[in-house]
This record gives sequence, C-alpha cells and structure tokens, in this order.
Amino acid sequence: MDIRYFESLICVAELGSIARAARAQNLTAAAVGQRIAILEQHYDTELLDRSSRSAVPTRACEELLPLAREIVIKFSEMESAIEPTGISGKLSLGAIPTALTGILPGAVRQLAKEAPKLTLEIKPGTSEALFSDLKDRRLDAAIIALPPFEMPGQFQVKVLREEPLVLLAKKGMGKSIREKLERNPYIAFDSQSWSGCGAVRFLKDEKIPVDPFYELDALEPIEKLVAEGMGVSLVPKWPDLQLKTRGVESEIINDPAYHRKLALVMKEDCTRPQVAEVLCQALFGQVSTEAS
Repeated sequence: MDIRYFESLICVAELGSIARAARAQNLTAAAVGQRIAILEQHYDTELLDRSSRSAVPTRACEELLPLAREIVIKFSEMESAIEPTGISGKLSLGAIPTALTGILPGAVRQLAKEAPKLTLEIKPGTSEALFSDLKDRRLDAAIIALPPFEMPGQFQVKVLREEPLVLLAKKGMGKSIREKLERNPYIAFDSQSWSGCGAVRFLKDEKIPVDPFYELDALEPIEKLVAEGMGVSLVPKWPDLQLKTRGVESEIINDPAYHRKLALVMKEDCTRPQVAEVLCQALFGQVSTEAS
C-alpha cells in the first residue's frame, strides 16, 4: 500500500473536502478521490460519507486515522534514519517580509552548514495567508506575526521575539506622542493585518482620532515617507528599522499589550520533529545575534 494514500486520507479528513485536500497536496481532485477509492476497496468499507457537499469520515475511517497518522510519522522517521543527523529532505517554510530580510537569511546560512541535505522551500506572504496555508498543510511551518486571538491548540508556537510599538516622526512635529498623532497626517501600517493590529488597539485605547493619509502594507516605505516629512506612523520596531535616519525621532511604547510577536508556528503533529528542532535552533541563534 502506497504511503501517499494514507497522507491523502488524513488530509481529506482534516480539511473536510477532497477539493481542498487536492489543493493542499498539489494534486487533482480526481487523483485524491482515486487514492481514497483504492483504500476503500482494500479495506472493503466506506471511509468517507459523501452524502453532503463535504467529505465526512465514517466510523471505520475514525478508527483507521490514528494508525494512519502513526504510519505516516514512522515512514518519515525511516527516511531520516539513513542520514546520520536525521535531517534531510524538504521543508516548506512561509515567512512574512520582515522575516525574509531579517532573521531568515542568517538562519538559512546556519542550516546550510548544519544540515546540508535539508532543502528549504520558502514562500513569502502575509501572516494571515501563511497561516491559512499552514492550516491546509500547504506549508510545514511559518514565521508570522501572531494574531490578536489565541492560537488554536493544534499548533506549536515558538515566539522568536517581541517587537514593541514605536512612533516615527520628523523632528519638530510635536512634543508628546498624542500631540504628534493628532496634529500631523497619519501613515497607517495595514490596519486590517495581524502586524498592524497593535497600532489600531493603541489608538483606540488612548482615544486618539486619526484619519489615515496613507495606508501601506509594507514597513520600509512607511519609514521613508516619515523621513520625507509626509506624516507620522505607529509601527512595530523591526530590527532593520533605521532609527538613526536623519531627522527622524522615534518613541517606543513599551506596553506589551501592543507588541508584535514574531513566532515560528507549525502543526502540533509535525511529522519532522528533528527538522523542526534544528530550524528553531537556527532561528533563535539568529535572533540572539541581532540582539547582541
């Protein structure tokens, strides 16, 4: 029996749809359906209830799934066993833009030395989009800004660093944070995103009314607009932020309630625990280097 048939069955059971499982596995719906049909023929029983628009596991499937997951995990461990370090193969990793240009390059260099047979497939994106890919198993792990709600229990979360909220403004735009925000055009950092929710909460809590002059989904252009005197902005203090940019003042808002938490997130039932561990070590090592 091909191990990939069990992988497809698990994927369909978790996502509730053959179509969604097909997208997650980069297959056609017909190919996934055929794999399930082969399993049903082999075990001489229905594994999915297709009476509704979704694909619901039958009782027989529910009994089979724990063993199927164990088989898939063991198979992955067998592949790694022939490599002395146990670290080889591919890992699909998502990362938000500031991670792509910040902690990730150094971590990748470290991984290339410690695990030369490990191949990283890196996908850029927003925190929301990458988390969706993670839920649908299109990614093995992702470096994202944590959402303003509690992360579901089926995910492992390793916080890499916390980035405080910082107000950027040209010199002479006001004395206090409130004055600067109330008297000058406001440049918003993607108020609908997880990365931008800290600024939104701060403005709401402090009852500071602002009417965004610009709203951008990237931090570097905001920094440049502030340096050119186009307005003020509240952004996470990411490592590449040029706080010494000529003529720009920065004030850190130290309240942890408004911090952006950058984290490595993966499924709790990660099938590559050794790979996940070495990735974590490389990322934390890079974070420590940035802090020193």
